[in-house]
Amino acid sequence: MEKYYNDAIIGNKEITASFTKKGELIRLFYPNTDYRQFIDFFHTGVKINDSSMIYLHNDVNNTYKQYYTKNTNILNTEILNTYFELKILQTDFVCENKNILVKKYTMKNANSIDLQISFLIHSALLTEDNNQVSGYYKNNVLFQYMHDYTFAICSNKNVEKSQINNNKANIQDGVIGDKDYIGMSNDSSISYNLGTLKPNEEIEFCIYITINHGAEIKCTETKIEEIRKLDYKKELDKTKKYWEKYVKEHDTIKLTNSNTEYMKKIEKIYKRTILLYPLLTNHLTGGISAAVEIDENRTKCGRYSYCWPRDRNIYNKCIRYTRNGKRNRKIL
Repeated sequence: MEKYYNDAIIGNKEITASFTKKGELIRLFYPNTDYRQFIDFFHTGVKINDSSMIYLHNDVNNTYKQYYTKNTNILNTEILNTYFELKILQTDFVCENKNILVKKYTMKNANSIDLQISFLIHSALLTEDNNQVSGYYKNNVLFQYMHDYTFAICSNKNVEKSQINNNKANIQDGVIGDKDYIGMSNDSSISYNLGTLKPNEEIEFCIYITINHGAEIKCTETKIEEIRKLDYKKELDKTKKYWEKYVKEHDTIKLTNSNTEYMKKIEKIYKRTILLYPLLTNHLTGGISAAVEIDENRTKCGRYSYCWPRDRNIYNKCIRYTRNGKRNRKIL
């Protein structure tokens, strides 16, 4: 299925990631928004009791509600599986000063029966003949690597099972596992046993995605140990305060307060625009992408993730230089 539409965008100065309105991660750019896009697909799901795979982004029994935390680039997706009455709050954000995408899940059993839950991740990266992706599992981390880049997925919990090769043969059953720990496969999977949720019980669970450029897997392993020790709440709070401050500093229009629905909508669009532009800007060169790419295979528009020269000129006019030649990158 072609991924033409981005419904939500998050990021920082190094990572730009986009999502569907159902919370599916569909693109991830690094080390800046106008460079490499890694994701072919990134599917998450749960196996509940004796069920098969229930994809969080696509199940007939799922209902969705999505929204940003006010004045931030923190994305929340509420998912309710009406068959098992499992409520899931998925919170996605990129740490403001680290190249880490955090995916936090809060799950609550709203049913009258116990729910035994396994959480699965099926990750596929874009691959090509001259730069193929391989999979490697070690020490509770799924590494997916290619020339000069290592993409790593880990959690604050231990992995129960992993599978490097031939995932499509059995992933939909919600059961994975093989003897391979390394292989020439661009899609691999891992699963976590979240235990049994009794009625009205709740559990929190975090996934961390990070990318290293030009570093050996051993260097990434060291970094992973630091990531797994992150205080999720502190990182979320720091990210929240960063974007709230950003909006305050860049709110130059100061719209008049109004209780009308029309003006509330205008203000929401205005502040969302303020939050969007830094996610499209290369903070090293000043280039601004016209859009997060929506048609990589050129089946509709012929690509649109360009930095147009006219946009670059506008940006440069908005940058104030200090006497020693260093740029103040505050967009006026």
